Amino acid sequence: MQEFLVILIQCSISMSLVTLVYAAIMPILSKRYTARWNYIVWLLIAIGWIFPFWLWIDLPFLQIFDKSIAFVHSTINVIPVYVGGAINKQETAFLWWLFAGVWGLGVVSTLLYHILRHYRFVKFVDRWSEPLTDTRALEILNRLKTELGIKKHIRLSTCKGVTYPMLVGFFRPAILLPPIKSSVDIFSMILKHELIHFKRHDLWYKAVIVVATAFHWFNPVVYIMAKAVVEQCEISCDALVVKNVDFQQRIKYGEAIIKFIRNGKNSRTTLANNFYGGKTSMKNRLSSIVDLSQKKNGAFILCMTLVGMLISGGALTAVANSNVTEVVAGPHNSVIDDHEVSRLKEALSDLSVDKADGEAQMSDTFVTWSYYNDGDVEEDDSEVAHFKKLLQQLYNNKKLK
Repeated sequence: MQEFLVILIQCSISMSLVTLVYAAIMPILSKRYTARWNYIVWLLIAIGWIFPFWLWIDLPFLQIFDKSIAFVHSTINVIPVYVGGAINKQETAFLWWLFAGVWGLGVVSTLLYHILRHYRFVKFVDRWSEPLTDTRALEILNRLKTELGIKKHIRLSTCKGVTYPMLVGFFRPAILLPPIKSSVDIFSMILKHELIHFKRHDLWYKAVIVVATAFHWFNPVVYIMAKAVVEQCEISCDALVVKNVDFQQRIKYGEAIIKFIRNGKNSRTTLANNFYGGKTSMKNRLSSIVDLSQKKNGAFILCMTLVGMLISGGALTAVANSNVTEVVAGPHNSVIDDHEVSRLKEALSDLSVDKADGEAQMSDTFVTWSYYNDGDVEEDDSEVAHFKKLLQQLYNNKKLK
């Protein structure tokens, strides 16, 4: 559990850095790169909050773990004991499990909040929605499904309880429309918007966002990420809707969105695609709709973001591993010179193993280290030699080369 929580904290810190940096440069990137690629990058960042890529991607620049240190830390689970006080392993374990309990309670509470909220919304919709029977509307829906290559049945309903169009339903998808009349062209664009959400599986991506916020509920930066993903989801969807549309139609489409927002902006569920995302998001969205400039492919930004995630995560792991090495090696934080290294090596000859409690202790003129082995200490001299070799590796790595 301790190892899992350490990885979780490292992941939270590294992804906070990546999120804040990308959010800071987003205004510049949105002017140069297509909304589609900006959305993909944000999805990659969202996934990075859940799965720390650097743990299993083997790249040369991630070879930051010294094998001897990793072996010592993972094999004998060294716990430092300093002169003047000892660390109680039971108390340490209790604290880690306490932290795990608090974290787990937050995860469960967050997930239950979103699940129950969505469940209540679905029940509300089932009660107040009515299937749309207008022939013209159904023809437009079928035509758009054919254009987008969608074969799955999607219900089209009107609902007095919603104030703007939205797509709901993971397994039984439905497009909900408010009781507001609009022209055929605008109606087609609105339906296309929701069908694009379905084709891109945006509802499932929103579920990923919910999981990410649940895992890192204690980190306020994760909510910045969640809001940015939702905003880019809508902007990228709008870009596909107005891709081959003239400027006047873009204006009408933007006006239709404003009309829906004025009708009401409260959302009852997170697990649905809807039109509103806040004043700033709406401003960015409307600006994107009327933007006719040519944008670049964002594959380079995607690759750079992935590299940034790997480097930030790997660097934090290196720092954490370095701290472990310093703690295991002793309380000295300064660079050890050749004379001190020589004294440490000479002190290895005084190493002894207490057969009763499995304690390996080495004394020097200026400090005393104690190491506890979780396993049983063998009754032969090979165990002593083994401990000497491991400690020798520790001190050699303490020397900064």
